[in-house]
Order: sequence, then structure tokens, then C-alpha cells
Amino acid sequence: MPFHVEIRRSLARAWTFNLTEERLRATILEPWRRGQPVELGDREWEPKDSRLLILEGPELSPPELAHGQGWHHAQRSSRDVTGEAFSRAVREATTVAVLAETEAGQRAVSGPLAELGARVADWAAVRARILDSATAAGASPPGAGGIIAVVLVVERSEPASAFLFDAGLALGALGERAVVAQLGNEASPAALRDLGVVRIDPADPASLRTLLERLRHATGA
Repeated sequence: MPFHVEIRRSLARAWTFNLTEERLRATILEPWRRGQPVELGDREWEPKDSRLLILEGPELSPPELAHGQGWHHAQRSSRDVTGEAFSRAVREATTVAVLAETEAGQRAVSGPLAELGARVADWAAVRARILDSATAAGASPPGAGGIIAVVLVVERSEPASAFLFDAGLALGALGERAVVAQLGNEASPAALRDLGVVRIDPADPASLRTLLERLRHATGA
């Protein structure tokens, strides 16, 4: 079901209707929870001195939106999901995909991150979404397809070309939200060493917490 939004400050109000979840997240939830102004109704609304209400319900037709009656109809047919929407946004902000050269490297990072509270997505699905976004838009924009973050697990100083190709996809789509983590003591690959590589040891919880904090900082969670 779509979402309907009201933002108000004192007597001033603005509404938007029939938002998809992706649109709601990109235009309302993400800037709001980061304390950034939200543009709605030809003005900017500061989260610190405005009130936000999110309803989920049936799509409103043009006649229902006419004559300023949209919010009245939304209240009659929808439910308040403001708290749920923000909780979901925070959870999704700590969702990561793990791209590793080997299954052992994948398990070494995915398991501990999940234990620390991160939601681990399947890299193959993320890869497909990046490629789909690039095909649809002609380029791969930041956050393509709603993807949050990717951990690039480096295990050797000279990774296979297939790994480097996928790493390039992640970096092109997500920028700083593609975080490089290195297992072992080998030198970092030349192509990645200027990206602030985080060295991790699966047996050392502190190093995994450092990686998770880096991810949260990169995503604004």
C-alpha cells in the first residue's frame, strides 16, 4: 500500500500522497532522521521544529485529492505508521551485503556482522539490482535500487579479476558506502588501498565492531 505524509509547523502544513516505500525513504525518512531539511510544498521543513506524520493506506484517486480533501480521505482510510516507518529505516540503514573472493571469507565476515545486529543481504541480489539500475538509468547512481552498503572482503594482495570487477560495481554505485575490509596480513590491493581499508580478524570482536561502526558512519545510521 502507498504512504501519505503530513509535515506541519505551527499553523503551516504540507502534504504528499501515494508515495511508494522507496520514494518515502529517499525523500522523507532518510533526510529527516539525519536532521536534514525536507522539501515539501515548495518549502523546507526542519525536523527539529516540525512534526511528521506518515499514514499507510489505499491509493487516493484524483477526486479524493481534489479541493484540499486529500488528507481528510487519507485519515479515514489509512493507519498511522510513523514509528514503524522510522524503525524500519534504521534497520535497513544497517543492512549490508558482503562481497568476498571465497566462501570462507564470506562466512568469516557475514556471521559476526549478523551477530552484532547487522542485516546481511545476498550479494548476488545486490549485484543484479545495481546492474538493473545502471540499465534503466544509463548509469549506476548512489544507492542504486535502494541498496544500503557493501563490505568488500579482501583476502589477497592480488584478488581475482572477477572480484575486482564486482568491487568496481559496488564502488561505482555506492561510493563511500562500499567499505573495504581486509582479512589476513597481506598488503592491500593497489586498486583499493587508498579507500581506507579496515583490517579485521573474525576472532577479535573489537575489529568487527570497528567495521560495523564504519558502516554506520558511512550510511548515517
